[in-house]
Amino acid sequence: MIRTHRLLGLLLNASYVRGTLVDGVQS
Repeated sequence: MIRTHRLLGLLLNASYVRGTLVDGVQS
């Protein structure tokens, strides 16, 4: 349970960073 939770957190962080980077490039 803890491992999957940690993986989900990492995935969310990666997607969030990607979103901010994409927004910065677009604007």
